[in-house]
Formats: sequence, structure tokens, C-alpha cells
Amino acid sequence: MTTPWGRAAEDDPLDGLRAAVTAADCGYEPQGGYEDRCWILHTVHDGPERLRWDEVLSRAGRRLADWPGTLSSLVFEGVEGTHDLEGPDPAEMDRACLARLVDHLVRSGPQGPDTACAGVRAPVATSHEERMLHGERLVARRGRLGDALAHHDAMPDGWFPATWWAADGSWLVLTDFDLNATEVFGDAALIAGLLADPELDAVRHPSIAESLGG
Repeated sequence: MTTPWGRAAEDDPLDGLRAAVTAADCGYEPQGGYEDRCWILHTVHDGPERLRWDEVLSRAGRRLADWPGTLSSLVFEGVEGTHDLEGPDPAEMDRACLARLVDHLVRSGPQGPDTACAGVRAPVATSHEERMLHGERLVARRGRLGDALAHHDAMPDGWFPATWWAADGSWLVLTDFDLNATEVFGDAALIAGLLADPELDAVRHPSIAESLGG
């Protein structure tokens, strides 16, 4: 039986990340502390066909590798026909990609689906009702990795936590509210597995800080 993640106590230190995630309006991007990282590009569909970003960009003779900026919809500006495509969604990966990512995370650690996790939504994604009820206090949740999809499905407005991580610090996932891709931080084996997965459009690309010159 799966259970959506429960609300964390307001004084929960969140594995030492409370200050960092509180200060990150769109989601927290760590600057170090992990062996490797990659991006999972949010899905693009042309009808029933799933397209990789480079397949879309090739219509204009372009490559993602040549794009120096952050991974937002701006990548596709000037590419003919993109308005007829579905996606990539901003701020959240689709459920199929989330399920695939969770599967990789489950296999990456000794606790598997019982890996303890925590997560917070980006303040800009927090509903008006939550802000009215809880003021500006951070709303954080804790639960099992194996319950991540149950939590996703239980969210009333569809927003999965912008930043979520393993309590033991082995990995962290960021979907910046302004972007159309998800950044994963972890060990080399985890990232290699994501990059090699044919069901994911996973790539190496500069971090948000690097793209913005920070």
C-alpha cells in the first residue's frame, strides 16, 4: 500500500537544507556536494510520437549542445511548427518520466523504495490557499521514495515538489519553476544510468548557475 507524503514539522531542519530551500524561490540548485549531475528534458509530443529536443531543434538546423542558456521553452524560439507540439511542460516532468526517474533512484540505494525522502514546493508554485493558511512559512513533506508517485497523484493541482532529495544526502532532484527540464544530482552510477536510459531524454548541460554566469 502506498501513502502520499506527510507534512513535515515546521521546525524540521530538512536534513540541513531548510535555509537553502527557503531562500530558493524557484527551487534549490546545490553548488557542489554530489559526484555528478544531468538534466532530464521534459517530454515533447507530436501527436502520439514522442520527440527528443534535438529532433525538434533539427528542424531549424540547430542542436541543444549549442544552446548556452537555461533549459526553458526559449530553446525552441524560431523553430517552425513548435506551436503544434505538446510540451515540454514547465515546472514539472510528466508522470511517465517521474516514474522512470523514481525507478532509477530506487535502484541506486540500499534502502530501495524505503529510502526516506523530503521535498518542498517552490514558493512561486504554492497555491493561494496554502499561502493564506500557512502565511509565508515553508511547506515541506516527508515520505518513502516508493510513495513518490502516490504523492504525485494525490496533489490537487498537479505540482510535484520542486526540490526533493534523499534524507541521507545521496541524491537531489530539482525542477526549477521557470524551466522545462529537471536536474538530478547524485553519484556517477545513477547519472550514467539516466543518461543511458532510452525512455528518458537525459543530457549533460550547464547548470542554472553556470548558464546565468553565476
